[in-house]
Amino acid sequence: MLALFLLLGIFGYYSWTKLSVEAYPDIADTTSQVVTQVPGLAAEEIEQQITIPLERSLNGLPGMHIMRSKSTFGLSIITMVFDDGVDDYWARQRIQERLSEAELPYNAQPGLDPLTSPVGEIYRYIIEGNGQSLRELTDLQNFVIIPRIKQVTGIADVTNFGGITTQFQIELNPQKLDQYGLSLSEVTETITKNNSNAGGSMLPRGDLAYVVRGIGLIKDLDDLGKIVIKTEKGVPVFLNDVGTLKYGNLERKGILGYTDRSRNYNESTGGIVLLLKGQNPSVVLKDVHQAIEELNTHTLPAGVKIHAYLDRTDLVNTTLTTVTHTLTEGIVLVIIILIVFLGSWRGALLVAITIPLSLLIAFILMYFTHIPANLLSLGAIDFGIIVDGSIVMLEAILKKREDHPEQELEEKTIIQRATEIAKPIFFSTVIIITAYLPLFAFERVEKKLFTPMAFTIGYALLGALAAALILIPGLAYVIYKKPQKIFHNRWLEKISSLYGKRIERIIKAPKKILIPAGVILLSAGFLSFMVGKDFLPELDEGSIWLQVQLPPGISLDKAKEMSDSLRTQTMKHSEVTYVMVQAGRNDDGTDPWTASHFEVSVGIKPYKEWASGKTKADLIKELADDYKNMPGFSVGFSQPMIDGVMDKISGAHSELVVKVYGDDFDGTRKIAEQILSTLKKIPGSADLAIDQEPPLPQLQIIADRDKIAQYGLNVSDVADLIETALGGKAISQIFIGNKVYDISCRYAEDSRNTPDKVGNLMLTSASGAKIPLSQVAEIKLSTGESTITREMNKRHLTVKLNLRDRDLSSFLKEAQDTIEKDIRYDHQKYQIKWGGQFENKNRAYSRLAFIVPLALAVMFLLLYGAFGSFRQALVLMSIIPLALFGGMLALNVRGMTLNVSSAVGFIALFGVAVQNGVIMVSHINTLRKQGLNLKTSVIKGAEDRFRPVLMTASVAVIGLFPASLATGIGSDVQRPLATVIVYGLMFSTLLTLFILPAIYYLAEYRFDQPKLTSDES
Repeated sequence: MLALFLLLGIFGYYSWTKLSVEAYPDIADTTSQVVTQVPGLAAEEIEQQITIPLERSLNGLPGMHIMRSKSTFGLSIITMVFDDGVDDYWARQRIQERLSEAELPYNAQPGLDPLTSPVGEIYRYIIEGNGQSLRELTDLQNFVIIPRIKQVTGIADVTNFGGITTQFQIELNPQKLDQYGLSLSEVTETITKNNSNAGGSMLPRGDLAYVVRGIGLIKDLDDLGKIVIKTEKGVPVFLNDVGTLKYGNLERKGILGYTDRSRNYNESTGGIVLLLKGQNPSVVLKDVHQAIEELNTHTLPAGVKIHAYLDRTDLVNTTLTTVTHTLTEGIVLVIIILIVFLGSWRGALLVAITIPLSLLIAFILMYFTHIPANLLSLGAIDFGIIVDGSIVMLEAILKKREDHPEQELEEKTIIQRATEIAKPIFFSTVIIITAYLPLFAFERVEKKLFTPMAFTIGYALLGALAAALILIPGLAYVIYKKPQKIFHNRWLEKISSLYGKRIERIIKAPKKILIPAGVILLSAGFLSFMVGKDFLPELDEGSIWLQVQLPPGISLDKAKEMSDSLRTQTMKHSEVTYVMVQAGRNDDGTDPWTASHFEVSVGIKPYKEWASGKTKADLIKELADDYKNMPGFSVGFSQPMIDGVMDKISGAHSELVVKVYGDDFDGTRKIAEQILSTLKKIPGSADLAIDQEPPLPQLQIIADRDKIAQYGLNVSDVADLIETALGGKAISQIFIGNKVYDISCRYAEDSRNTPDKVGNLMLTSASGAKIPLSQVAEIKLSTGESTITREMNKRHLTVKLNLRDRDLSSFLKEAQDTIEKDIRYDHQKYQIKWGGQFENKNRAYSRLAFIVPLALAVMFLLLYGAFGSFRQALVLMSIIPLALFGGMLALNVRGMTLNVSSAVGFIALFGVAVQNGVIMVSHINTLRKQGLNLKTSVIKGAEDRFRPVLMTASVAVIGLFPASLATGIGSDVQRPLATVIVYGLMFSTLLTLFILPAIYYLAEYRFDQPKLTSDES
């Protein structure tokens, strides 16, 4: 058997090396985004002509949970969230099928976003140069760095942010066009025709054949300038005769600024590496690091370096360090407790063997079932619970050794002892595993968080059960076979004796114990009512993510100035290591932000380097106070990964949202502003804002169809003028080596920078007549929506908020009641709905309310099967409501809330509490079968099982005690779970030791009455 377990251990280590290791589970739903860009269209046109037709095509997709959309300037984004169990590739295939049916104007081409997750941003970097311009660094990013990183298997995409996207630009002079009698369309068509290569098949030359190539592609600005637009009296008119040719750049939509303790860039270019969903982040990041090292060392020019500022590896390592630290402390404390109780280091180490063996067996099963190793799947393992079966087995054999210290133990006797104790060990372990069954009934976020933990703990318990039943008896027999002096723990024997006397007194008047039991039960109910209710504790990622809203409509230059101020102010705090600010949207245009919006990553030092007693919450409060004194800044606090997840859950980057549904923009905004004002007065609300910017200034060019027809024009002529002459449409491309640049064409800025000048731009009719734009269109200054959001085909505005220093349930009740009372609106035209974390909380709690009783029923059936007695099964189940008291008391005293994590702790607590009861009741039953009367059996059985019950409870408590006090990154989910088990088990053990014998005696007294009378006579 030892050889078998050694082989299992070796294979377990191999399995560990192959496991996917991550900090937190990927809690995001199956989601896909349809992104459609139509440059130049305002939000209203995008919604009407792009978003709504696509929504109609996508309606009713199989398995779709919800559909949301954002329509903003030049961009439509439709986000679909699918039900649990829907495969990503299957969902994307169904979407593609529907998109192929949609007919969109402007040759718009909808496409799917990369197959990643909201938590898929695993690596962020900036590019540092040594004298290189921002344009040169951007070229290196687009044509060297991104292609190399995308070669890494497991990367979904690498997105550029900031920098300058180079274009070959033609700034046409409208006067020159008039002088030469040229129209804008003639210029653009000629450029396109003069930028191509041709293939001429093969030319035979003797025994050889030559490939015929016609090379006419434009190579540089000189080639571009020499294009002949027309010939006038034999004199060619070149492109550079009608405009200025230059190296320009795509109109910038965003700017990236970065500051740390040794760098300060008010403009830079950076990259965001996205993980392909389902890949092992540890393996992918290792390859990314190799690619970055190769680029820095061999590929990039001298002085150019890639500097990473956000690396998921750091979080994984920090989290694993936290888990390893708490687990190591737990193991050491468990061994110490075993030595104290057993008085033998050999016995303690023998029991401790169960810990690595159970883990290694769990790794094997995790490897075959594709369960990743993370904070929850490993951090929630209580090694005290793991060794319980081995403790009981060893204690039974050790008791035999203690009873007969001068005799050599016989193999037959050990087998008999092991067989007797195997049944309660087996059933108690199965009961603990059964206690975790409710975790498999979770859905969506909570399922992804806790199901891996349920699997891992179940696997570890199965490994521990195998060790306790198969390995420990043989090893214990080898160690204790020969006669030897046994250590007697005098203080434990004395306590056991006192305990036996106390039980004897309790059994003389067992009904008196019902009074404190009733008080405890009522107190548990009261504490359960008083404790705050949340969904999850905050998952600390070791960094801060800010969503910053600036005054609407500001320019990119002003945004850059405010970015500098924000970074400077934030870096004044000694705990901050860097600040990265993304202003606006990326150059590829797939972010729905304007220059009025910042996304900010704030790095912080390891907590051990902070001033004593200062917490992350303190830093956030200080930062919030600073930002309040900075005019124009509205700042919301979050974290990088959870920010993306919250956006998918609620449609906004916040914990809670209030959505105002209605078609009228003015009406919904007025209601949203009232809600915002109301929520600000409610304690606990923080980071409040309306998610959608207010209407922005627009220059509207409204075509007059009658006049357009009168002059022999088409509306498309007006649209082409706006799109190309004003917008700078890309009309062709230039290829230089492996680089590709757009050729864009637009009018010179001094001819289009006022409404009057725009009105004077000329259209050319079919007859060659020149017609000013103002003759066929009304040109006026107005306002229009910045972003239009929809959910399930309905428009809405979103008020977003976070919570601080208050539990979710009490805040939500007060906020909903206040809004219902104070906000007056037309219920026929508008609707108000809440969304966010509470939806997850309600779903999880409703699942627990259904499945926990079901699991308890299964537990009851197992107990009935183990003892064959309805009464005794009911007696053991009575421990559960009494055990609730300790956990609820701990949550109230420590200021924690009842959330899914602490609820999982209660589930584990119930299993362990029943396990201890099984150990005691099974021994009492054995004594009764041996002929002892009921009273004697209860007293002696309780006293005999005092040491194993106390030992198993102590190691279980001590094993998780470090986790209940841990404060490092990765401890947030562990702490409430461990707190419930540790403190709940303390009280439940006292209940098992003192109340359970009395309840057992009362339950069995009437049915044992004839035998009892006979014994007493």
